Amino acid sequence: MAENSSSGPDMTIDELARQAELPVRTIREYHTVRLLPPPERRGRVGYYGPGHVHRLELIARLQRRGYSLAGIRDLLQAWAAGADLTSLLGIEPGQAPGAPLDEMPLRLTRDELLARVPALSGSALGRAREAGLIQSDGDDVRVRSPALLVFVADGIAAGVPVSDMLNLAGTLRRQLSSLAEIIADLIADRLLPALQAGQSPGELVPLLQRGRLLLIQGSASLLADSIGAALLRRSAGSDGGAALRAAIEQIRVGAVADGSGTIRYGGAS
Repeated sequence: MAENSSSGPDMTIDELARQAELPVRTIREYHTVRLLPPPERRGRVGYYGPGHVHRLELIARLQRRGYSLAGIRDLLQAWAAGADLTSLLGIEPGQAPGAPLDEMPLRLTRDELLARVPALSGSALGRAREAGLIQSDGDDVRVRSPALLVFVADGIAAGVPVSDMLNLAGTLRRQLSSLAEIIADLIADRLLPALQAGQSPGELVPLLQRGRLLLIQGSASLLADSIGAALLRRSAGSDGGAALRAAIEQIRVGAVADGSGTIRYGGAS
């Protein structure tokens, strides 16, 4: 993923801004929040290449789809860590980038799975299956959420016991299943009778497609805020509270968009 290629004409930040049709200030902000790779330094001047142009185009497309800067940053960091961006975005190869923030399931051999998460060996493999992190697929395994698999691997690598990470994955799956039942009841009890009363059944497909995208995006936004707030509450009574608060502040993106789509900094993340 050589996104920061130096091939092609070198550009200063002013030239990059003109090509991307962005203010120089915005490009500098993208550097600050780690959305844009640093330029190649030659003396005191930074030079940008085609990779930076492509990154700005990707950021713009994701913003048009409603992603926050924090969400875009997390996607790009997961991509840099080895996750497949098309999988993270739910985009089929060659498909226009207008797909939802859903993931393409991943099929792995046992060896490929262990290469990604070595701790999922022996009895841990069965516990991962019970938690819903993986499913059997013949001699292989099917991973419904590659992002969750990366999260579990990161937690284990950071020193969290594998049992705790698998318990978290299982809890997440159970809680989401309970929420899904509530949503399904609402659709079956309220939406379907309304359609039968006067709408064509064919209208249900686009309605469900749109609702699915909105629920996925809204759930991700609310969960991110809730996790941040819960961590801040925990930091108040923790020995490492100051370090935790400082870490949360570093990953926070203080930006908010107004009704015209203009991004302003200093708001909530």
